Amino acid sequence: MSDDSRYSLFDDWHVTPAQQRLESELSLLEAMYHNQTQFDVRTYDFKFVDRTALLHLRLPEKYPEEGLPEIIEARGLSKDDARDKIKPVIATLREGEEVLDAVIEAFQSIVAETGGSSLLAPDNEPSNDAAATEANKTVIIWLHHLLALTKRKLALSPAPSIAGMTKPGYPGVMIFTGPANAVKDHVSALKTENWQAFQVRYEAEELWTFGHGMSVREVETIAEVAKAIEAGNEGVLRKESFLKAVGIK
Repeated sequence: MSDDSRYSLFDDWHVTPAQQRLESELSLLEAMYHNQTQFDVRTYDFKFVDRTALLHLRLPEKYPEEGLPEIIEARGLSKDDARDKIKPVIATLREGEEVLDAVIEAFQSIVAETGGSSLLAPDNEPSNDAAATEANKTVIIWLHHLLALTKRKLALSPAPSIAGMTKPGYPGVMIFTGPANAVKDHVSALKTENWQAFQVRYEAEELWTFGHGMSVREVETIAEVAKAIEAGNEGVLRKESFLKAVGIK
């Protein structure tokens, strides 16, 4: 997304609250998906691209305060039409909220289910055979936000065998490591909550260690998460994996 296409509209003296919110949302999406998003300020067309997959949306003039995105085009890696699969997802979203990341997440899931590999972290996605034989698992989850106390408490209350960290706010980040089945069950329980966006950015059959030991802690910044990872075994290498997963490197 080029700066010229965004700020030529939103830096105007008559900028509206809706435009301010949209600017913030577009900025966050650019951080999450480097060079994969495009926005046309003249038509309010938004595009997300990943290899040959394309999601093309048109936003209402007063989005996100009013209205939901309209699907112009949605095609998978094999150029199969996915519009009919995305429409029901958009219909479930709530007007008045930023929803582009949720639509992108749904699009990625549909592409993966219809024959494409995971678009989020293809190099780290384990095969079913590997998952069945490995004893441990580490996952890194990216959230649009983590604010509600009930969700924060749930994230901090996995099985005793799981270690990790959570970072609330905008964006939210969670990392869990431990026995594969326990981690899988905890992530599944979290997914049942009503998230605006819930993305597993990293998944590997390995056990990570942290500076604070084998527990789950809430910290205030991504830098604190990275520092705790760096203090564990193989910390430097795993810190790089973490920063890449959350879109910093």
